[in-house]
Amino acid sequence: MNDPNGLIKVDGTYHLFFQHDPDSVLHGPMHWGHATSQDLLSWTEQPVALSPNALGTCFSGSAVETINGEMKLFYTAHSTSADGLDHQVQCLVHADRSLSRFEFDPRNPIVPNPGLEAFRDPKVIWHRPTERWIMLVTEGQSIGFFASTDLVQWTHLSSFGEGHGRHSSGPWECPDLVPLTAPGGEVAWVLIVGLNPGAYGAGSGTQYFIGEFDGVRFTNSSPPEAELWLDYGRDYYAAQTVFDREGSGNPIAIAWAGNWLYAKQTPTTAFRGVMSLPRELFLRQTERGLRVGMRVPATVRQRLETTATAQSGLFEFEADLAVGEELALALFGEVTPQFTIRRVHENRGHIRTRRQDAHGMDRFGHGYDVEVEWPLGTPLGVNVVFDRGLVELSTADGLTWITNTFYPETLEARPRIEGPAGA
Repeated sequence: MNDPNGLIKVDGTYHLFFQHDPDSVLHGPMHWGHATSQDLLSWTEQPVALSPNALGTCFSGSAVETINGEMKLFYTAHSTSADGLDHQVQCLVHADRSLSRFEFDPRNPIVPNPGLEAFRDPKVIWHRPTERWIMLVTEGQSIGFFASTDLVQWTHLSSFGEGHGRHSSGPWECPDLVPLTAPGGEVAWVLIVGLNPGAYGAGSGTQYFIGEFDGVRFTNSSPPEAELWLDYGRDYYAAQTVFDREGSGNPIAIAWAGNWLYAKQTPTTAFRGVMSLPRELFLRQTERGLRVGMRVPATVRQRLETTATAQSGLFEFEADLAVGEELALALFGEVTPQFTIRRVHENRGHIRTRRQDAHGMDRFGHGYDVEVEWPLGTPLGVNVVFDRGLVELSTADGLTWITNTFYPETLEARPRIEGPAGA
C-alpha cells in the first residue's frame, strides 16, 4: 500500500481508500484498497474497491458526498502508450452510501489528458463561495485547478506552482486544498503538495503553501522562495484530508508513512507500507507569519493513552535546557540516539534526527537538523507516538513534526532520555 485516497466520513464511519496491489508486496498494477473505522485508530480492511479496467490501472484520487447524499469517487486511470510513455486521465466512479458497491461512469474519462505525461491525483472539494466543485490535478511541476457544477463537465481555470516553493526532477503529486481559520478570525487557504524526490529530508516529502483561493486561482501569501513543510521526517508523503460534509471541526489529514527512495526495499514479508496517525490541521501566528500546525485528535490521543504497550503508545517529556545544552532520545534499545534536541538560542532549537543504515535499503540512513521554535521562558514540550517501528515526534505545540520509520531488532520502544540534570 502507498498513497491514501478518497478519505471520507459518511454516517459516522471513516473510509480510507489507498493505493494497493492485492497480489504483491511490490508496487504493481494499482487498485484501490479500502478500510473503515469508527475512531480513526482501529481499522477494518474491506474488499478491494477499484480494480484496473480498459482505461488502465487505478492511481490516486479522492471522494466526495454531494448535497443529495450521493457518493462519488475520482481517480486517475493510468496506462502506457505504444511508445512507452505514461498516459493519465481523470475518471468518475459512482458508489452506494455504504461505499461497498462501485460503478465506473460510462463517460470516462471525464477529464482527458491535455498532453502531459504527469497528469494525475484528482482532489475534488466543494467551494462554498462560488457554489461549485473544484478539482486539483497534478500537471507535472504545477497544480491545475478545474471547476464543475455537475462533477462531469470540467473547465480548466488556472495553474499554480512555477517559481514557488521547492521543485525537483519529479512532479508535484497528491495535491489538497483546505480552508483554515487563523487566530485573528480570517480564513486562509492551505495548498498541500507532495514532492518526490528532493524533499526536506531527501526523497519524498510534503510541502504546503498558505494563501488565498478565489474559486479560480490560488495566490501564495508567502515569498515565492519560501519552503514550508508539514513534516520534516523521511516518511510523511501524499497527505490527504478527510471529506466530511457534516463536519464543523478542523480538517483531518492522513499520509503514507513511506519514502520512494527505499519503499520497495523495506524488510517486511507479510505487508509493505503503513499510514501515519490522523492529524488535525490548524493555523498559528508565529514571528515569521502564519504556519500550519498539526495535532492528534483528542479521541485518538485518549485511546493511545489507555491502550499503550511496550510496542505502541505515546509518551511526553519536557526539554528544560539552557542555551547550548542538549538531550538525547534513544529508542528500541539502541545506543545511538534517534533524536538529539539542542537549544541554540533563547527562542530557537535544533532537533538532530538520525537513523542507522539498514541492510538492503539504499539511502535509508540519515543525519540532519530540523529547526524548532522554542517558547521563551519555558521548556520545550515533546510528544512521541510510536507504533512498533513507526515513530511520529511533534514539538513546538504541533508546528514541527518528524515522522520516521525504523526496522529495529526489537519492536519495544523502551525510550531512554539522556541530558543535563533537570532536563
